[in-house]
Amino acid sequence: MPAKEASCRPAGSIPRRQIWRCWRPLRRVLLAVFIVGLLLLAGGGDYRPTAVDLAAAPYRYSILAWELNHLPGGWLRRLAARWPGRETLTRPERDAQAREFFALGQELRRWEQRRQLAGVAVVPPAIQELASLSRIDARRRELRPAAEIAVEQAISQALTEQGIVASWGGVFPPVDVVFGGPPHLLMVSPRDRIYAQQSALLRPDLSDRIKAEIEDELRRSDNLAALVEGTGGLSVYPSLALDTVGLRYALEIAAHEWLHQWLFFRPLGRNFRASPEMLTLNETIASIAGAELGQQAYAAMTGTPPPGPPLSDPAAPPPDPAAGGFDFTAEMRQTRRRAEELLAAGQIAAAEAYMEQRRQHFLANGYYIRKLNQAYFAFHGSYATGPGSVSPIGGQLQELRRRSPSLKHFLETVAQFGSYPEFRAYLERDGG
Repeated sequence: MPAKEASCRPAGSIPRRQIWRCWRPLRRVLLAVFIVGLLLLAGGGDYRPTAVDLAAAPYRYSILAWELNHLPGGWLRRLAARWPGRETLTRPERDAQAREFFALGQELRRWEQRRQLAGVAVVPPAIQELASLSRIDARRRELRPAAEIAVEQAISQALTEQGIVASWGGVFPPVDVVFGGPPHLLMVSPRDRIYAQQSALLRPDLSDRIKAEIEDELRRSDNLAALVEGTGGLSVYPSLALDTVGLRYALEIAAHEWLHQWLFFRPLGRNFRASPEMLTLNETIASIAGAELGQQAYAAMTGTPPPGPPLSDPAAPPPDPAAGGFDFTAEMRQTRRRAEELLAAGQIAAAEAYMEQRRQHFLANGYYIRKLNQAYFAFHGSYATGPGSVSPIGGQLQELRRRSPSLKHFLETVAQFGSYPEFRAYLERDGG
């Protein structure tokens, strides 16, 4: 690693090629605008409001507004960092600030988890707690810009080392991430089976009371199982990632969201919503490869191997150290299988009572789950290596990764499939 990043000197003292490098962020702004346009256009089509749309309408999360608020600022910040005479941090200094930023984020998360487990999530914090939280918040605002750039550099380096670059040698799309509170997702499933019927993005600042009101309204009006759940990130451009899960998991989430952007330019990503199986393929590939890239980036930033298992579901809480020997994955998969058995037998009320009983069991073992229902599994089941899934796709992709000579080969292989039958046919030909 270089001791210091290249800085820009006055124009009269450097050659034209050096001046052009100083203005490179402007070229990247144009590229970013192009990528954002494609991502926004991908969501177009016929729009007829459903009960879900109407329930979500007052709380909708606007991707366009987020882009307008964050895209220009991020690139202006990068341009300012290269401005002549502007002081810059060294790479090790940025990495150190990133580690502090995410350590403070974990402290905030642990504080919130304690309140949730105690059942007092709606009680205002004490004055002493409020002062401490305010100091942490102020410090994190100072550290956030350096943390974002450090993560972008580490993931870009991992991608370059893996050979996952464009033909001209650069990482495309350029890694660009903002850390904060990603939107909530409203997921809706029929009550008689587990199925991702419809979803909508909602604001990240919703209280538990409003979440419950939305869910209850959809149950009353359309007999639907609904869940408003937090997300780990969002693959807009720049991508948005959760900032309270620690450095290791933040890197995995950021890499996961970048992979969705990369896949968008390939058949697999363009057919993301073509079927439930394609959604699961996309999410699971991003989870497997994102974990691998995140671990590589973590080692580069800290000089040590990452602790603990990879994050198999960016939308689920990372492993709880206080849970001891409790096997969250095994317990959650057991819950899903039994719930599906009851639903298949037409015992909807029994299945819902069983899921609530199991939710209490998870709560008693240190895992706060606000609501466990058909929509919960419809959402988390799209990550086939995650605890909420029983899909064979997870095992199929993990086996394919084991047989691939490199991560690049694995990604280029799976990115070519435009449908789930194409993927299955490839596995059969390849002996999978």
